[in-house]
Amino acid sequence: MVQAGIGGSSVSTVIEGTKRFDIAVRLSNEFRVDPAAIAAIPLRTGEGALVQLSQVASIELDEGYSFVRRESLQRYSVLQMDVQGRDVDGFVKEANAQLQQEVKLPAGYWVEWGGAFENQQRAMARLAVIVPLTIGLIFMLLYTAFNSVRHASLIIANVPFAIIGGIVGLFVSGQYLSVPSAIGFIAVFGVAMLNGIVMVSFLNDLLRQGLTVREAVRQGAALRLRPVLMTASVAILGLIPMLLSTGVGAETQRPLATVVVGGLFTSTALTLLLLPLIYEWSELLAERRANRATSPEISTKGAPS
Repeated sequence: MVQAGIGGSSVSTVIEGTKRFDIAVRLSNEFRVDPAAIAAIPLRTGEGALVQLSQVASIELDEGYSFVRRESLQRYSVLQMDVQGRDVDGFVKEANAQLQQEVKLPAGYWVEWGGAFENQQRAMARLAVIVPLTIGLIFMLLYTAFNSVRHASLIIANVPFAIIGGIVGLFVSGQYLSVPSAIGFIAVFGVAMLNGIVMVSFLNDLLRQGLTVREAVRQGAALRLRPVLMTASVAILGLIPMLLSTGVGAETQRPLATVVVGGLFTSTALTLLLLPLIYEWSELLAERRANRATSPEISTKGAPS
């Protein structure tokens, strides 16, 4: 009676073409306006007698949930919000601090954050394993290609070069670190290391041709200017539409493009300016060590007294 008379019960369906409408019946408003009217609703017992609803149920006005959600055999309530103008991770940390200070939950109650924050934390945890593993595998491949830990380390040094530009790009554009921006860092790492391979391999070829380290560095930096700029400019120009996007999907495209474009600017500049200097320093240091190891040892012995 409570479900059908007060809440309404579907008894049939009206079909109009392709549309279907449920026909619901319930008591008139005069029987549903207040607890007293509801308490006076008559019920027919199995023996045919009429009793009032108040004789078999306690009727009172109170506040509660219209729908009780359950998950893993536990009840839970959902509070939905949309974070704008700041990063989700920082908002959740601040909100948790405020909840711990101002809200005292009863025993058996707790707060869990889901949605975009949960997805971000899950993705960041995976990236925290995938990114170092990927860089380690790339280092192994570089070592097998150049047969030198020193040269492989020089190429891996382009990774922090790219990180600087990506972070600066996010800061200037007012964006925050997110899953798309983290994927953008992975993409710019590949382009940055490709430029490093182009530079280091060419410098090695010049050294094998008999040039000194200083001459190889000067000629290599000048001759590899166009190839390195071409590699970076193609990627930057291709990402400009994503960088300027404002429609559907811009919240994913813009952080990725911002990190890649910013990282390519700094990694390209530092690859052309700083990487040759580091290469020269490491090669000269390796030559000194080799000369020190091959030079004859001179020892003096004192005359017997």
